[in-house]
Parts: sequence; C-alpha cells; structure tokens
Amino acid sequence: MKIKSLLLACSLAFMGTAVAANVHVHPQANANAVAASAEKSVKNNMVPGYCQIDLINDSYDNVTVYGRFDDNSYMSPFNMYTGELHAVDLLYYGACHPYMYLDIVTFSGYHIYSGYTRVGQTVRVVPYLKNQLKAEISSK
Repeated sequence: MKIKSLLLACSLAFMGTAVAANVHVHPQANANAVAASAEKSVKNNMVPGYCQIDLINDSYDNVTVYGRFDDNSYMSPFNMYTGELHAVDLLYYGACHPYMYLDIVTFSGYHIYSGYTRVGQTVRVVPYLKNQLKAEISSK
C-alpha cells in the first residue's frame, strides 16, 4: 500500500511539472509574457491562467488540436495524449485577445470539438457512450 501511495505522489508531482512545458502560443507572442502566464497557471493548478485556454484530455484516446487565432494566424497543431494538460496563451501583440477557434480531432479523424473558445475556459475531452468522446466546456 505504501508503494502505491508513493507512485501516486510521484505521478502527481510529475504532472505538476509537465504543465509548464505544454503552453502553446501565437507566432508573434512575447516569450517573457508567456513564461509569466505559464508560471501563474502552474501555481493555480487546473485553473486557466491569465489570458489562457486550458485543454485537458481525460479520455482513453489521443487527440490532435488545431487552432486559429483571431488575426487568422494558425497555431502549430499538437497532439494531446491521454491524461495530458495543455494551455493556449492568447497574449500577443501586447494585448490579451478574447477568443480563438479550436478544432479537436481524434487520431482516427473523428471531430470532437470545433468552435470559438473564450479566454478562461477549459475544454475537457471525456469518454461518451461506448467508444466515443465528447468535449465539456467550463469557465472559471
């Protein structure tokens, strides 16, 4: 039982450190501002940071996330594996932008979510019915 508790504590500690590496930004974003925003997000753990959208994959399947910022520039697509947390920072051109268009697709091509997502929202991919996924949107 003690080993299971130790493994659980280690995995939670690892997840806490992995959050900072999973911040996706606009191509013109200021790197210093993004680092400060990511630091704040890690401190608040599981709450979107200032000017961020959080993405959580609580499903059994891996997904790919595509995005378009409000100035029509594209975010580099990235894969979200089971249990991962990613953040998309919307602080660029010296201002916090209110939304972006997100598209979440499984590796097999099934569309889970497509739509405009506002700052401060969390998109959580969860299992739905038998062998399907859905996205749940929540706000701070």
